[in-house]
Amino acid sequence: MRQLKVLAVADTHYINKAQHKCVLEERKTWLAPKLLSHALAAAEGSQVDVIVLLGDLVDNGTAVGALSDLTEIKEIVSRSGLPVIVVPGNHDGDPQTYLDIFGDYEGVHEIKGYKVVSFVDSYKDNDRCQRELAKMEILEQLDQGDPIIVVQHNPVYPAIESPYPYNLTNARQVAKLYAKHGVILSISGHYHPGISLVFQDGVGYITCPAICEEPHPYAIVTLTDKACRVRFETVNPH
Repeated sequence: MRQLKVLAVADTHYINKAQHKCVLEERKTWLAPKLLSHALAAAEGSQVDVIVLLGDLVDNGTAVGALSDLTEIKEIVSRSGLPVIVVPGNHDGDPQTYLDIFGDYEGVHEIKGYKVVSFVDSYKDNDRCQRELAKMEILEQLDQGDPIIVVQHNPVYPAIESPYPYNLTNARQVAKLYAKHGVILSISGHYHPGISLVFQDGVGYITCPAICEEPHPYAIVTLTDKACRVRFETVNPH
């Protein structure tokens, strides 16, 4: 029997040394170190195997000083000694620089018999996000006997009704390919309210809520073989 426990954290929107000010009061942009430290401490008791950071770790990755803020987050999560998988969000600046800071890459991560596949998606005007479908070919190369988990910043399913484009613009095509290639679970961030575990065509979908906003939630995802259970926890930063 295979088992994997994932600590999933989304949207810290951290600002410390970055020369940038967030105008949205609900984002507690200064709290990321404390929130992450509390979440990591709580997750230690849950015997977590891997940490997944789902993007928008900083509020403006192009601002002077933002790379220092990303490095600070990297140092905090590295103290756990656990593998860390990251995906860049629309606020994080240059994707390759972001990945390099964490020593990570886009693609397949093998952890305890599971294949965790991270996708780096591209953004256009108005934060519209699209998956280059050629990237999906990586799923064809995997042994279908191993459980496959995919992680990305923007949600794939369900469709979110909003004038702001939360979902991937080609989410339907991506979802069909997830089902075709035996993906058991998709984990995203970006949509700050979050969405609990839902299933479509045999694929589970989770949208992790933003930890920067009250009540400062994160997710513990437990997989046993191909079965999935999700528990949302909150951090009291005081």
